[in-house]
Amino acid sequence: MDHPRNSVQLASKFNLTYSKLLQGQIPSQINPNESDPSRFYSSLLVLDVNRDFLEGKLNHLTKETCFGPLKSTLNALFLQCLTLARDAKPEDARKTNAFDTLSILTRCILKKNLSGLEIMEVFAGGTNQSDSFFKLFTSLVDSTLVDPAVPPSIRHQALQLALSFMCGVGQLSPGAYFLRKDLFPSLVSFIKSPETEQYTFEAALLLAILANFHKSDAAKLNPYLHRIHESQDRELMRKICWASNFALDTTVKAYQTIHDDNAVPTFASSLGSVFASLRPDRALASTPVDPPRELFKDQPIEACVILLPVYEFMKSNPVFSEVLEEYLSSTKDGPGAGAEKKASKPPPPLPITILSLSSYLLTHATSTSSPRSLAYADLSLSCLLAFSETESLIEAFIRPWDENIRLCRQRLPLLPVPHPGRPPVCALLDCCALWLRHNLHLRLEVSSYGHCIWICYRVIWFLSKTRTRLEYEWKELWSAILGLLTFFTTKLDSLFSTGGVENLVRETILLLDLCLTESSSFLPNPHALYEFMYELVRSVSTLEKQATLLKTLSVPHSPRRSSSSFSRNTDNATGSLTNILNAIRFYEEKIKEARARTANQAMRVVAREIDRDGIHGQREGRYEFESVLPKRPDDVLGFSRYACQDGLALM
Repeated sequence: MDHPRNSVQLASKFNLTYSKLLQGQIPSQINPNESDPSRFYSSLLVLDVNRDFLEGKLNHLTKETCFGPLKSTLNALFLQCLTLARDAKPEDARKTNAFDTLSILTRCILKKNLSGLEIMEVFAGGTNQSDSFFKLFTSLVDSTLVDPAVPPSIRHQALQLALSFMCGVGQLSPGAYFLRKDLFPSLVSFIKSPETEQYTFEAALLLAILANFHKSDAAKLNPYLHRIHESQDRELMRKICWASNFALDTTVKAYQTIHDDNAVPTFASSLGSVFASLRPDRALASTPVDPPRELFKDQPIEACVILLPVYEFMKSNPVFSEVLEEYLSSTKDGPGAGAEKKASKPPPPLPITILSLSSYLLTHATSTSSPRSLAYADLSLSCLLAFSETESLIEAFIRPWDENIRLCRQRLPLLPVPHPGRPPVCALLDCCALWLRHNLHLRLEVSSYGHCIWICYRVIWFLSKTRTRLEYEWKELWSAILGLLTFFTTKLDSLFSTGGVENLVRETILLLDLCLTESSSFLPNPHALYEFMYELVRSVSTLEKQATLLKTLSVPHSPRRSSSSFSRNTDNATGSLTNILNAIRFYEEKIKEARARTANQAMRVVAREIDRDGIHGQREGRYEFESVLPKRPDDVLGFSRYACQDGLALM
């Protein structure tokens, strides 16, 4: 009978003590019988933490209060919690309570939009004390993560404390203290330990956040970048793949829960898709043809943030790409050895899950005008670009895949229903078509479009190099690419962009020239070749306008753009466009001579000419296309902000 009453009294004592502390009273005022402040805080941390109460009190403090009357109190509280979290025995309740209190303090204080110097003031007492304070902080996290004598729950608390701090501090200077203390070995040990592998998601996210701290200007100083690049630990990578795959599959299912897009299309729905593709206002639809965009405004869910560590490993570590390839070639269950087996069907391998997820991210990227959704779409395109630039993965992607890869079908016009056994590379190209199709707006995401064009370029270059004739709905991709060029000719003067439109125009033209020159080596049959040539002829007006556009865009606007590389890219694009137009005008003249009046008649003329003489003006021999386009930057700098936000939301 005494236990419930004592619990109420303890909880009340906790609330009462913190109320007084956060009103500015010092320990000797709160407890006159206790003259030693360290013993006062030690006694306070015996009490069970009332998280909701403490968060409420801290959240109501103003920034000015934290620097004024409460600065010394917060300094003492931080330091005493760190000391007890380090020194208390694992079985001592004060150890757990100290970690809990530190996490709450860290989250609540860092919400107050402090500068780097202000963080040092509130946490450590000032710049003079910050080195010793944060050395204690980082050493506590490091030692706790790997200590086998510490219960897994407390080791998890240490991980969450570090993640809360790094997500809360963002790119501010105090984050550099976690670069001075290399946590990589401890995080690897934590992930590989059977007792803590269930927390791999958070450990991998912390690793990615650390690797992205001042990534562009501190690459040589960031130990995590070097560790990720140099690691040969396949077990570590398999654990990350397992945790990431589960989280990303859950993200895909969140989209599907909002709107089930798995229904087999009927004749009526297919006809509706045709009408929708004609636009402009979809007036022929008797019911709304798309689910309301507001339904997806909060997508993707925060678990999608695990895509960042996957990208960091995939982009910089060739062993990680080998691990991904292993899962494409294996029918085994996921890499989470010792993980709980789920009764439901396991998700597909991680590369397939990323393809499926990307289709949803890219379909809905601009529909809600959310900077966050755009950032995730750009990250997914960066992942797809990494796929396309990794030859071993593309080789695996062109092999048939037994199961259908489920792609987004939540916005009209829909892509054709994929046939069973399609190679994953078809889904990769579908993702590009979805991005090109659904995201043409005056506020153009130039960098993302550049990634998309480069993905198509790399895939088609590889198909042509290996003489792989791919059975694919090529017409959908041609339509999307030519639609982008049409958009440039009609909307260029109205665009809001961060620059780089001129390079995007050039790269799109270079892509079309690659497709034309190598068409006979990757298109699956003569009909696909005729169809491609006919699509170019149909778009002759758009393509002719690109010549004027290239001249307009070729005027240098800055010293950088007058460089030799700029001129070389301009010359390449101009030459490629001339090659395309020469071929188009030849077939256009033949169609006029035959007096073809329908699309079928025009197609037959094109087919007859190609069957007799091959493609007009096609270059002799192979062209070194791989060196034409510049290598795109690896960094996803704009994403780190959203990674930190979502990391905190998951805490």
